Amino acid sequence: MSKKRWVSALGLLAGALLAAAAALAQPTSPPAGRTIEVGKTGWALKRPVFAAACPDACPWGELGDFVREAMAPAGYDVVLCRNCNRAEGPRLVAKAALPPPLNPVEFVVGTTERFDAPVDFGATASDFLTQAYEGRGAYRADGPMTNLRLIAHIEDPSYLLVAVKASSGITDLAQVARDRRPVKILAGGQGAEVMLAHYGLTRDAVKAFGGSIVPALGQNNTADFDIIVSDQGSAANNPEASFWSALSQRFTLRFLDIPEPVIADLVAGGGYERVTAKWGLLRGVDRAIPTVGRSGHAIFARADMPDDAAYAAAKAIDEHRGQLKWYVRPYSWDSRTVWKNGAVPLHPGAARYYRQMGYLR
Repeated sequence: MSKKRWVSALGLLAGALLAAAAALAQPTSPPAGRTIEVGKTGWALKRPVFAAACPDACPWGELGDFVREAMAPAGYDVVLCRNCNRAEGPRLVAKAALPPPLNPVEFVVGTTERFDAPVDFGATASDFLTQAYEGRGAYRADGPMTNLRLIAHIEDPSYLLVAVKASSGITDLAQVARDRRPVKILAGGQGAEVMLAHYGLTRDAVKAFGGSIVPALGQNNTADFDIIVSDQGSAANNPEASFWSALSQRFTLRFLDIPEPVIADLVAGGGYERVTAKWGLLRGVDRAIPTVGRSGHAIFARADMPDDAAYAAAKAIDEHRGQLKWYVRPYSWDSRTVWKNGAVPLHPGAARYYRQMGYLR
C-alpha cells in the first residue's frame, strides 16, 4: 500500500472511531414503555396480580418480590404490577382495576412495562391503606373503600428529620421567615408540610422570598439546597430515602430540633407516633432527637379474596419472614402488630391463621 493510501486509510479509521465515540457520548433517550401480555390471572388460577412498585429497591417492589417468593411453595404464581404504586395501589385493588398507563417517571426507577390484568392484592403504606378505607387524605374524593382488607402489617421505620447545611448559618427555621431568606428547601411527606407550615413557610411565601420548595426524592447529587425536611428519615438506599444518606455524607449538615407543637399535631392527626432518632442514625445526627415516626407497610386485598388464599398468604408471609432482613429497607415482622392496621378490618382468612398460631386472641 502506498504511503498516500496508508494515510488515507488511517484518516478514515480515526474518523470512524471519533464518530463511534461521539455516538456513545450522546445521552440516551428514556426507553419507550410498552404493554405486555401476561395471560390469564386471578385467584381461581392461583395467579393473582399484586400491586407492587419498581424492581430497584422501591419498598413496595421489594415487598412484592417477598410475597411472590413466599407464596410460590404453596403453588401461587404471583404476577407483579410494577407501576401500581404511589397512592394508586388501594384504588386499583378496591376496584379490581387495570394498571394505569405508564408514567415517564417510572422509567427513572426501572419500570418500563405494564399489562392489562385486574389487580387482586398488593402492598402500600400503612397510613395509605387506612386513609383509603376511611376515604380521607389522598382518597377524600374517592370516598371510603370499605371493601379493603388487611393481610399483614410489615414494620419499616422512618423519621421526620430537619437538617440545614452548616454553612447556611441557619439554627432555627424561624430565621427564614423572619429574615425573608431566599432558601431552597428539599421537602417530602405530610410531616414536612406540617413542619414548614408551623413556621409559615408555604410555597408561596418561600417563593416571595426568592426561594423554592422542591421534592427531595431523587436529589441525591444536588448541591443546590439549604434545608431538607422529610419524614423519610432513614439510612436505607431506597429511592424515597436515599437522598438522606447521600447528602449527609457529601455535606456537613446541622440537624434541628422538632418543635413540640409539630410533634403533637402529627400524633393527634394519626399515622405518626412519638419516637427518638438515635445518635448516629445519619452522619450529622450528633444527639438523640425527639420527633415522630411511621413504621410499616400493609399487604392487603379486597373482601372477596377467597378465605383459603388469604390464609395461605398470611401463612407464607409468617413462615418466610426471616427473608425480610435481606432487603434494602430494614423490614421486620411482629406477631403483636402483623394483624393490625388502624380501622382496616383483617381478612377472615388471615385472621384464622393468626388465631391458629396464637398471635390473635
